[in-house]
Amino acid sequence: MARDHFIFGIQPVLEALKGNQEIDKILVQNNIQGPHATELRRLIKDKKVSSQNLPLQKLNHLCKKNHQGVIAYISPIEFQPFEHVITEVFESGRNPLFLILDRVSDVGNFGAICRSASCSGVDAIIIPAKGSAQINQEAIKRSSGALLNLNVCRERDLSAIASKMKEYGLQIIACTEKTDQLLYTLDFSKPTAIVMGSEENGINSQLLKIADQRAAIPIQGDIESLNVSVSAGIALFEVVRQRLQ
Repeated sequence: MARDHFIFGIQPVLEALKGNQEIDKILVQNNIQGPHATELRRLIKDKKVSSQNLPLQKLNHLCKKNHQGVIAYISPIEFQPFEHVITEVFESGRNPLFLILDRVSDVGNFGAICRSASCSGVDAIIIPAKGSAQINQEAIKRSSGALLNLNVCRERDLSAIASKMKEYGLQIIACTEKTDQLLYTLDFSKPTAIVMGSEENGINSQLLKIADQRAAIPIQGDIESLNVSVSAGIALFEVVRQRLQ
């Protein structure tokens, strides 16, 4: 991440948190103590900001200046509240299409997915507060700039958001190889949220339980699965194909 997209020092980071600045992630030195450190941890928890404890040597490698054991990465985008986005979608008369990314952590994959999401008319991408790819200049580059014009909602509990989507009348489709039902047999003319899982572990069990249906992309060759960004593109443009008919 470029230098102008992180701040360091415990007091500047505290002020950024208090000022509701969009912070992507905070790195904190292991076992840092003191009243400011206590306040920092409280604000991180209250504001649901992703954080990671690291040894001093690692922080020194990331920042050569007097970071005081705290480095915060500033998000280049403004996250949107899910309730605001879903309300705006219905008020505009659009047929909702959301994409839930369950711990997709690779920046390249995330950026590519954002590009496909923008091209396919996704109303918002939903990511977890922890475990998602860092939204930085590299992610923007990999998305060809699409990330700057795409609604992104960062939520603490993806299962709760998926359940809320169902209350709004959206069908939840989990894209996974753990089913015999093929993607192309589903009806995407309905308001829809597609769930894509992490590169390593797929979709978590709770989200799979909430999903109305599971959908697999047929694989013909010897490789058993596709890259998550490719899978997302295939699923999203099946929605586009059906809705254009």
